[in-house]
Amino acid sequence: MIDQQIIKNVILDLGGVLVDIEPETTHEELERILRPEAYSKIFSEELPEIMVAMETGAWSKEKFKRTMLQNCHKGVSASQVIDAWCDMILEFRAPRVKMVQKIGEKYNLYLLSNTNVYHVSYFENEFKNRFHFSIKKLFKKVYYSNKIGYRKPDPRAFEFVLKDANLNPAETVLVDDKPENCEAAKKLGIKSIKVPENSGLEAVIDQLL
Repeated sequence: MIDQQIIKNVILDLGGVLVDIEPETTHEELERILRPEAYSKIFSEELPEIMVAMETGAWSKEKFKRTMLQNCHKGVSASQVIDAWCDMILEFRAPRVKMVQKIGEKYNLYLLSNTNVYHVSYFENEFKNRFHFSIKKLFKKVYYSNKIGYRKPDPRAFEFVLKDANLNPAETVLVDDKPENCEAAKKLGIKSIKVPENSGLEAVIDQLL
């Protein structure tokens, strides 16, 4: 448990915390549109190079589309590739959004997400269409890995946020569903709350409010 009297800042993760995700759905769709040998090559690693490249901003949208289309079955369009890439993002739950608003009333609230340009565009639009305001209004500032150039659990991702927002790590807590991210944060003096797998923010909200 964290000491709510000491904590002033909360860094919130997105996928698996605020919004549910199903990476398997994207993998299934990509397996369908990519040539078998290409799919096996691209996704042979637990953390594919293409994912890292997109989530650190190393690849442009054009390079991503060009690379993917070169490896797809004939007739597959760029829009089909992008749709498949974004299929993993499920809808935002209204109760969680209210929880985030409550957290933001008590703490300085930031978002730090491993994401990419296509996912950002998709979930920002989905959020605004449903709730009629920008997701960025929930936070003092948002940090997307593809914009800052580092993805969790790289300590530089956390260091970037700490420096940019002028945060004291001892007064800061990370809420994340990945144990490796929580451990990386702890090494920098940031407290952490691990969200259980397949649960979401509601599973740990009592530790903050």
